[in-house]
Amino acid sequence: MKLFLDVEWADVLASALVSIALVSDDGYHQFYAERDPLPAEPLPWVASAVYPLLERGASAMHDAALTHHLREFLATIPEPWICYDSGHDRGLCQFVIDGMDEVTPEGPMPVDVCWQRLDDMASACERWWKDHPEHRPQRHHARFDAMALRGAYLSQRGCES
Repeated sequence: MKLFLDVEWADVLASALVSIALVSDDGYHQFYAERDPLPAEPLPWVASAVYPLLERGASAMHDAALTHHLREFLATIPEPWICYDSGHDRGLCQFVIDGMDEVTPEGPMPVDVCWQRLDDMASACERWWKDHPEHRPQRHHARFDAMALRGAYLSQRGCES
């Protein structure tokens, strides 16, 4: 099963995780989480465009819980292929899977995850955003950006999103 990944980060190095989302190719399986606490000094653009979209509440997790929940989610997906369009997204997702900075992360370590970089998706993603005006206010929310990547990928293959 393909899972479409998007990650938001707070710093210029793309190392300070804010939120992460995975959406399956059938749209049925979804994972979304936000880091708690959030990075304290985000770039001004992140503070004004990304932080206001965050859901907080049950989505906000400390590092150990985030790793645990992501690992549990991946354990429910047979032979997951994580599709991404940014190496930063892949790196931060792997960081979460590996346990972030936790000494002994909990949850089943996924062993059969495959990765697929999706190149040249920008114009297809822009078409998805144009075709889904109801979601435009959520642009730069990791879940909706993952949905856009999924939709762009499926439309390039002649499938409905």
